[in-house]
Amino acid sequence: MSYNPFYNIENPELIGYEYAWVDFFKNGEVNETIIRNDILASWERCLALHPDAAAREIKTKFCPPGDFAKKLAINEKYLEISEAIIVSVMNALKEKHIGVYITDRDGIVLKMVCEDTEAPCFGAPQTDLSEEYAGTNCMDLAVRHGEPTSVIGAQHYFHHFHRYAGYAAPIKDINGEMRGAIGILATLEHMSGYMLSIAATAATAIENGIGLFRSNDAIQRQNEEKQDILDSITDGIIYVDKNLNISYTNLQFLKFIGLEKSSLVGQAVGIISMKPDINTLVGSGSSHTNMQVKLNGDGKSYKCLLSHHPGTGVDGSTNEIFIFTAINEIREMAEAAGNDQFFTFESLIGKSKAFLECIDRAKKAADYGARVILEGESGTGKELFAQAIHNGGSRQDEPFIAIDCGAIPHELFESELFGFEEGAFTGAQKGGHIGKFEQAHYGTLFLDEIVNLPLDMQAKLLRVLQDSRIVRIGGHKSIRVDVQIIAATNVDLLEEVGKGNFREDLYYRLNVVHIKLPSLRERKEDIPILVNHFIQSNSLKSSIRSIDNAAMKIFCGYSWPGNIRQLNNILERIMLFAEGKRITADMLPQRILQNASSFQYENIYEEEKVADLNTVSVRYAKNVCRRFNGNIKRTAEALRVSRSTVYRLLKTEEGLVK
Repeated sequence: MSYNPFYNIENPELIGYEYAWVDFFKNGEVNETIIRNDILASWERCLALHPDAAAREIKTKFCPPGDFAKKLAINEKYLEISEAIIVSVMNALKEKHIGVYITDRDGIVLKMVCEDTEAPCFGAPQTDLSEEYAGTNCMDLAVRHGEPTSVIGAQHYFHHFHRYAGYAAPIKDINGEMRGAIGILATLEHMSGYMLSIAATAATAIENGIGLFRSNDAIQRQNEEKQDILDSITDGIIYVDKNLNISYTNLQFLKFIGLEKSSLVGQAVGIISMKPDINTLVGSGSSHTNMQVKLNGDGKSYKCLLSHHPGTGVDGSTNEIFIFTAINEIREMAEAAGNDQFFTFESLIGKSKAFLECIDRAKKAADYGARVILEGESGTGKELFAQAIHNGGSRQDEPFIAIDCGAIPHELFESELFGFEEGAFTGAQKGGHIGKFEQAHYGTLFLDEIVNLPLDMQAKLLRVLQDSRIVRIGGHKSIRVDVQIIAATNVDLLEEVGKGNFREDLYYRLNVVHIKLPSLRERKEDIPILVNHFIQSNSLKSSIRSIDNAAMKIFCGYSWPGNIRQLNNILERIMLFAEGKRITADMLPQRILQNASSFQYENIYEEEKVADLNTVSVRYAKNVCRRFNGNIKRTAEALRVSRSTVYRLLKTEEGLVK
């Protein structure tokens, strides 16, 4: 049976990935609010090699037996150290329907472990998982970029892998040389964001093992390093043994609770003061994910998200693991899920009058924490402005949660915004689900493309804005939420109100500050600034360092229907394939060359030739005179010179330019 990406998916982001994948391969369009840059770059590389990403089967590449035997010999110690770590990973996850992979730096699978035949499979040992043959996948990206990464559902290039979620981390030796990667592959039904943390921790443990085996006291030092690894994690972690005593704790939990390790380890778990009572969770045999709790420490209390999993230690003993993530760490979780908030007002580039007026209004909105409607064409930077408003206000240290209203199926809107209780409907995950409003508590909720919000949800959103309270699906408890709402739209919402597509009362609730972002064709004086910025920001990936005047003139004459996003995309593509150090007109795409109109762009500081002062003065006077439609009086007033001086500057061999 073929895989249906819309079957039993609780997470609407997965559906968003599918839509973005279809748009990319069918229409050549890119939704950069959904697809990460590294995924997109991988898709573009794969497209040149494998145009048919939807092929039912992909041709698997295997390492030749002789070469594979050499790889096993070279990586003998690497694999030996990985063995125990893989066992720990399998025990920690306690899932049968997963596969754990070890590859070398060339992407060849050296070892694959799974507990049943139904586990998801990238391929057996000897399989080549490099992007050239397997398409976009977590193992290749982890090695390629040298950092932990995930590739989930339709983020994979080949449709064949869309049913899987992959989490991988690179493994390096003591000298920083890449050795390979460790990855966890799960079906979408069994995926968990915590798998990425497990993969990263396992990779670090393997790296430490590689460095430590050379020492005479390798075993002792390895245990110490494992302790250091867990102590470096920002989550608080405790293990509880079968007797319900605390057998292990990391440094972060000790900071939360305000006790020394000697006062905690060996004590009954009831010593921990928590609401709900931790004794109601231990020994239950159930797992809990993202459960909101209040952890009481030494004179302080922490709002935390708790993940609780029964497990088995390496020695076969039973234990339970409790992982506490402080709510002020939710920001990092949001970044990992694509809700990053890197942009500030200093990140917004442009000097045109219309653009600076938008920044001024946005700063006032940030100062007062007001609700905002950001209106602008696609690609004008609405989410960048939203992040800048968040980071410029008093909520900057709290979560920034973004939600694309155009990517969520109608039936999932309410659960996505407000969450649901366990058992609220068939298939509802254990422990329930925290909605976006709760995730954004004390922070900012960015509602992108809000015009796509169904009318019934508009009524419910209005009620939340009035009462500052939500009720989860299947629940009865009213939960207070304190969020700043920033809505974005690419259409005129007031016109949509007139058409009956948007509630008038909701419009006025949201429209405290209205900011209409100018399109790029309305701020052409900013194009040279943006072009040079993007060239500089992409310079590490290319030899290009500048652009010549002819090419810049064409850029300024083009209408840029995709606005800043399209400009950056074109520049990045040019720099990816260009040779030399300068962008020239012949490197520009045909559609740009054919559709660029004449635009007056003068760079008086050309490297090839520096104009004399008189020529510069004549040029400038002509430009000012054109701006005032040949009016000599207004030109003279603007230049603060006499009319006779203007006439002299404008005098040419053909006569007077008016």
